[in-house]
Amino acid sequence: MEEFNIRNTLLLTLQFALLREITPNIRGITCGWDESKIMINFYFDGEFTEDEQESMECVATEVIASIPKLTIEVECKRIDNPKSLDPYKLLDWVYLRKE
Repeated sequence: MEEFNIRNTLLLTLQFALLREITPNIRGITCGWDESKIMINFYFDGEFTEDEQESMECVATEVIASIPKLTIEVECKRIDNPKSLDPYKLLDWVYLRKE
């Protein structure tokens, strides 16, 4: 699959999968990819619950259903505001909270 197609499919799939999954403590969601895998990182402001982490895993499941030839890595990480998220960006931002 060409990078352009992976990018478009991944971003659209993530936008759809994130409907009703964004919680107020999510600061940002970034994604990246290469020829074999997709990486999705979720950055939280403050502690996140097991349910929130499970919800993000469900988002990843939606993604892998759309792009089954690649593996997926998901990371949920706490990065409190006002620390900048810029150094943590992968290839694209999927979501950034207004701060």
